[in-house]
Amino acid sequence: MKNPVLVFIFFCLTINAHSQVEPTTQAEEKKVMVTTKDGSVVYGTFVERDDNSLVVKSMSLSTVVIPISEIEDIIYLRSNKLKDKKGFNIDYHNSTRYFIYPSGYGLKKGQSYYENVWIFWNSYAVGVSDNFTFSASSEIASLLFASQFPTLFLNGKFSIPFDEDKGAFGINLSFITIPGDDFQSYTFLSGSLTAGSRNHNVTLGMGGGFHVANGITDEVIPITLSFMTRVSSKLSFVSENWLIAQNDFNDFNGIVSAGLRIHFKETGNALNIGLVRPLDLDSSFIGIPLVSGTVKLK
Repeated sequence: MKNPVLVFIFFCLTINAHSQVEPTTQAEEKKVMVTTKDGSVVYGTFVERDDNSLVVKSMSLSTVVIPISEIEDIIYLRSNKLKDKKGFNIDYHNSTRYFIYPSGYGLKKGQSYYENVWIFWNSYAVGVSDNFTFSASSEIASLLFASQFPTLFLNGKFSIPFDEDKGAFGINLSFITIPGDDFQSYTFLSGSLTAGSRNHNVTLGMGGGFHVANGITDEVIPITLSFMTRVSSKLSFVSENWLIAQNDFNDFNGIVSAGLRIHFKETGNALNIGLVRPLDLDSSFIGIPLVSGTVKLK
């Protein structure tokens, strides 16, 4: 597996990838997610607010009065749904991606998360607006153990959601550096067409990439097919599969992966456990374990 782009994707898979209290003018956005200073989260329907308190009808239909002084954060959700048709919480943070490749969905404005994979790979993502998400990732293993410039991954995603629960289309622009004795970097422009809701969907991804130094004479074409489905309140099944075409579609390599996403009590926090397998390895090779964790920041 000598292809540097394929090595990078395999590397990422195996060691990898708020707002303040809003004014009352946003009351028309019916659903809210309120985080208090003690870490509690209340999901529900906005009722009213004055200078002293915010009133929310929670998912259990009980009315909750929250003092303004105890509120750490409020997110007004433009979607009227906090749960899907099966009654599972909608995970806005983890629905933006599979293991590496992004879905068509983006973060809501002000939402953010941190992800760590195998200790060495760290990622941060933030919703700049409801339609634009920015993420930055890096690993420290190359710097610590090989004294090489580390892998950097920068990505901007413009997301266009379809009618509620029907899917979204995302346009991604990425910049990647590959660790090595000589500095190598790649740029990718890709699209993510997602069909389905945030909890249950399938995404077809395709784009074009080229070596920054050599230009489009060293192009790569990544094609992905990924899906996730929420099987219970605590578990989702996730699969992400890559086909890498090079040299005018004369050379192909691939990677398949599958695993479970374990959802914690606070929506947005999750643990991913799976297996990753490059297709050009011996058939006796089952796969490399993948473990990553996501922590919701906002």
